[in-house]
Amino acid sequence: MYRDWLFEDGDFRFTPRGDAALVEGLQVVRQDLLARLVSPRGSHWAFPHEGSALPDYVQAALDELTRVEVLQEAERTCLEDARVEEARGEWTEGGLRLALRLSGEALRLLLPWPLEVKGA
Repeated sequence: MYRDWLFEDGDFRFTPRGDAALVEGLQVVRQDLLARLVSPRGSHWAFPHEGSALPDYVQAALDELTRVEVLQEAERTCLEDARVEEARGEWTEGGLRLALRLSGEALRLLLPWPLEVKGA
């Protein structure tokens, strides 16, 4: 089982007692992947290969070619995570919806578009 600190809106969360709030299971994978998707590739000194090119598209016109490029980049970025076995995306009214298959489990992510990077 995966366990990690809870990270929301660009900051770690704490319990009312002041302890680090934790997340488990799919929520850990969800927050890891969302952080990777919205972080520019190479922006973390210790993990220069992590991140994605999605932030490059934030100000781009959302024409058909851009939609395809964003979809492919999101799927490719998710597949770089060893826990993800399969990634399929589709555009919806709310943004880019990603369906991911992990080792026997499924995870769904919705990236609202235009992409909003909080705490950056």
